[in-house]
Amino acid sequence: MLSAHYSPTAEYLGETVTLEHVGVGSDTVKATFRSTEGMVRVEPPDPLVEGDRYIISWPKLRGLDTAALGRGAEVGFTVGPGPDTEAPRFDGLTGIKWDVVRSRDECTDALEERFRFDLAPGTAGDDTSAGSLALVVFQTKGPGIDQNAAPTPVLTQPLKAAGDAGAASDWEPARVELTVPSATGKVCFAALVRDLTGKPSGGAEKEVCTRTTAPPFFYGCRVAPAPLAHPSAPPAGLAALALALFLRRRHRPAP
Repeated sequence: MLSAHYSPTAEYLGETVTLEHVGVGSDTVKATFRSTEGMVRVEPPDPLVEGDRYIISWPKLRGLDTAALGRGAEVGFTVGPGPDTEAPRFDGLTGIKWDVVRSRDECTDALEERFRFDLAPGTAGDDTSAGSLALVVFQTKGPGIDQNAAPTPVLTQPLKAAGDAGAASDWEPARVELTVPSATGKVCFAALVRDLTGKPSGGAEKEVCTRTTAPPFFYGCRVAPAPLAHPSAPPAGLAALALALFLRRRHRPAP
């Protein structure tokens, strides 16, 4: 299964996906679309040939509120040895940090505040390359989250190695941004990984939680200017000096 992740606002209307078997020929392949993840997926009509090179051309998609086309992609890859038969392994999320960010809305030109969460993935592996795994993050607690309903993914992205690609326990944090009303108070996340055949891992039962405060949650200090004196009054420094000299002269002992 081949997949491409688009922006959450993308809309798939049956655009063509082309798969080229280099040196053999090209086919137009049927695609499916998961709107909750922004994921376009295709299943090649024939088994991929081990060691051969392929090129897949992903289409440019429109946004929900615009007729302008976004970006497509042409991706080349070489088929690895043997099929992927086992489900991936994943220890779940191991940490969470949050902050508030402000960005300017391109449509309204207004500044918007959002919560930004950085989530640390645990150890992950697969019987093929761990670098081909996708991380799927769910918000499990927060305002408006129905505990009795199946959680909806808030992020799907490749599991990215930090530094050494062979260090399967060292992954880049996954960044999730949510609106202030949807993530104020106690907020929890969970995640799993998924391989290229769609098989999911365990680890989604492990949550990481934090408690956020709606902005503005801090009012900075500022230095206020001194009140203006009457125009006829002497400067404050001179007035203090004059008072000191007066008191000194007043209390000088008699000869």
